[in-house]
Amino acid sequence: MQRLTSTQVRAPHAGLLIAFALLLAIPAGADGFVVVRPTPGVPAPTPLAVAYHHVDITIRDQVASVAIDQVFRNPNAARLEGEYLFPIPAGAAVSDFVLYVDGEPLHAEALSADEALAIYEALVRRAIDPALLEYAGRELFRARIYPFEPHGERRVKLDYEQLVAREGGLYRFVYPLSTERFSSEDLASAYVRIDVETQRPIRNAYCPSHDVEIEYVDSRHLRVTWEATDTRPDTDLVLYYALAEEPMDIRWIPYRPVGEEEGYFMLLASLGGEQELPVMPKEIVFVVDRSGSMDGPKIEQARAALSHCLRNLNPGDRFNIVSFAGTIERFADQLRPASAHWIDLALDFVAQLEAGGGTNIAAALASALDQRFSREHAALLVFVTDGLPTEGETDPRRLLAALADDRHARIFPFGVGYDVNAPLLDQLALEHRGRPSYVRPDEDLQSRISTFYDQVADPLMTGLELEINGVRVRAREPQTLPDLFRGGQLVLFGRYRGDGPVSVALSGRLGGRRQVFSVRPETAPEDAERDFIARLWATRRVGSLLRRIRLYGEEAELVDEVKRLGLRFGLATPYTSFLVDDQAQGPMTEALRAAPKAPLEEFKVAASGRSAFRFARAVDAMAAAEHEARSDQSAAVRRVHGRTYRLEQDRWSDIDCPTDVTPESITVGGRRYFRLLRAHPWLGAVFALGERVRFQVAGDWYETRPAR
Repeated sequence: MQRLTSTQVRAPHAGLLIAFALLLAIPAGADGFVVVRPTPGVPAPTPLAVAYHHVDITIRDQVASVAIDQVFRNPNAARLEGEYLFPIPAGAAVSDFVLYVDGEPLHAEALSADEALAIYEALVRRAIDPALLEYAGRELFRARIYPFEPHGERRVKLDYEQLVAREGGLYRFVYPLSTERFSSEDLASAYVRIDVETQRPIRNAYCPSHDVEIEYVDSRHLRVTWEATDTRPDTDLVLYYALAEEPMDIRWIPYRPVGEEEGYFMLLASLGGEQELPVMPKEIVFVVDRSGSMDGPKIEQARAALSHCLRNLNPGDRFNIVSFAGTIERFADQLRPASAHWIDLALDFVAQLEAGGGTNIAAALASALDQRFSREHAALLVFVTDGLPTEGETDPRRLLAALADDRHARIFPFGVGYDVNAPLLDQLALEHRGRPSYVRPDEDLQSRISTFYDQVADPLMTGLELEINGVRVRAREPQTLPDLFRGGQLVLFGRYRGDGPVSVALSGRLGGRRQVFSVRPETAPEDAERDFIARLWATRRVGSLLRRIRLYGEEAELVDEVKRLGLRFGLATPYTSFLVDDQAQGPMTEALRAAPKAPLEEFKVAASGRSAFRFARAVDAMAAAEHEARSDQSAAVRRVHGRTYRLEQDRWSDIDCPTDVTPESITVGGRRYFRLLRAHPWLGAVFALGERVRFQVAGDWYETRPAR
C-alpha cells in the first residue's frame, strides 16, 4: 500500500450512520447520521433503528484500514428519504462506500469545512438542534439517500484508511462509537475488532474508553475486541499502544486543562522487548472456606477453580492448600514443589473437600501465613470465603492485628455472597498489598478465580517502587504498586505541577535481583482530547478515599475531598447521592439505589449484608477503574474540553462561573451564535449540550438562549 500523508488523504469520520428526523430535539453523540426529509403536514417520523454495527480494523505500519458493516431499519409505516452526512477528520481516505437501493449504488461527495458548516448552520436553524454542532470545523462526506421503504432495511458498507496518530511515543487510534439516543432501539449486535501488526514488539496497549479484551497473539501482533448485544454505545473507542524499544517500556501522558497550573497524568509501564523475560517462580497458598454455608454449587465451583489453578502451576512454583471451617486442614505441612506427584496428591485433596461447620478465619489465615516464604519468589495468598468469622478470634481489629507481622505475601480475598464482612476483606487486602474481589451469589465463582489465576500465573517483577522527577507529583493512584505479570502492565494516575522534562525510575526484583529502570520518556503534548485522564484519576481517587473512610472512619478532610471531586466530575458517592438520576449508571449508582436506609447511613454502618457487599464492590470498581465506561457519572454533569458543566433545571452552566456574573445573552441560531462558533470551532461541543448553556470564552461569559 502506498504510504499516505496527512495532506493527501481525506476521510469521513468513522461513525455509525444514525438517523434522526428534523425538528426533533436530539442530544449530541453520533458522528455520522442521516437527515430525513420531512413531509409537509406529516408528523415527524420515528428515528431509524440500527440493527447491527460490525467493524473490523487492521493497523499496519501506522495506517489503519477500517471496514464498517451495518444495517439500519425504518420502523415507520411511511417511506423516507434524505441524506447521509459524515463529518470528516483529517488524515484518512475513503476506499469504498456501498449502499444499494433497487440495485443502484449511491454516490457521495466531499465538502470543505466551510461548506459543511453552512449545512450545519442551515440544519440548526431549521431543527433548532445545537447537537448538530458537535461536528463544527470538520469537512463533510455526503451521500444522497433514495427512499427507505416502510419497515425496510438498508445495509451500508464503508471502508476507509487513516493514519494512526503518534503522541509522545504512543500510538493513538480512535473509532467513533457514539450512538446512544439516535437509534430508536437497542443494537442487537455490536463489535469492534482491531488487529495491530508491527515490525517491533508491541507494549503498553491500553483502552481507556471500553472494557475490551486485549490478546497478544505474539509479540508483534495485538488483537483488541469489544463486543456487546442489546446495547446503545455512547463512547468513542480509544486505543493506545507503544512499540517496545527497551526491556522496560514506560510512557508518561500528561493532561493539563486550559488555564490551570496543576495537571493530571497517566503513566503506563510494561516489561518485554525483543527477548522474552524469565518468569519468576511463585509461592502460592490457596485458603478455601468449607464451612456449612459453602455447601452446594459454591463448594463445587471452588473445587473446580482450585483444580484449574493446580494444573496450571509453573515448574519451579511451590504451593499449599489450607481448607477451613471450625477446624483447619492443610494439604501439606509446608509449601510443596509443583511436580506431577504433588499436584496429583493436591487434586485428590481438593476432590474430597466437603462443606460443614463454622468459620474460623483467623486460624485459617495464620496457618496460611505460617509458611517458609522465600524472598526470591513472588508470594501470593488466595483467600476464598462466604461468611463472617464465627469461631476463634471474631473481632476484625484483633484478627488483623495478629496478622500484621507477616506482610511478605500479597493477599487477594474473594468474598462470595452477601454475608461476608466487606471492611475486613478490604483491610486485609490493603494491609497485605492485594486487591479484594466480591462475587455475587449468582456469579460463577470458578470463572472468577480461574481468570484471576491466569492473570497472575507468570510473575515478572515484584516489589515495585516508583520515583518521578522533573515535576511535583501528588495524589497518586494506586498508592501501593502491584507486581508486574506477563501480559500485564502498570496503569497509574496522579496530579502534577511543573513543566518537566520528566524522568522516571521504576525499580523492583527481576530475574533474581533488584533492578532499576531509569528513563526519560518522550512527553506527549498536553492535548485537550485527554480529559479522560482527569476523569479516571478522579474516579480512582474517590474510590480510594471512600475505602479509607469505611476502614478508618470519617475525617473532615477526606469527606470534603470526596464531595468536591464528586461535584466537579459528576461522580455518584454516598456524599453526593443527589447526583444519581434515572440516566446515571455504574456500580456506585447501583449500590446507592439499593440501600434500604439513607445511602450515607448505610455506607457508614453496614459491614455485611447486601448493601455492604454492593458498596464494597462499587468502591473497589472505582478505586481500580481503567475505563471511563465503568465510571459512576451522573447525567447531570458533563466534561467538555476540560471544563465541567452542571445541569441546573434547564440550563447547563460551567461550575466555575461566578455567582455575581451577568453573562452576555446570545440566541441559538443567531448571527452572534455562529460568529462565535466560526472563531472557536471547539464551542460546537459546548453548544451541543443544549439550547441553554452558560460558558466562558477568552475571559468573557456568555449564555445561549432558545430562539423561540
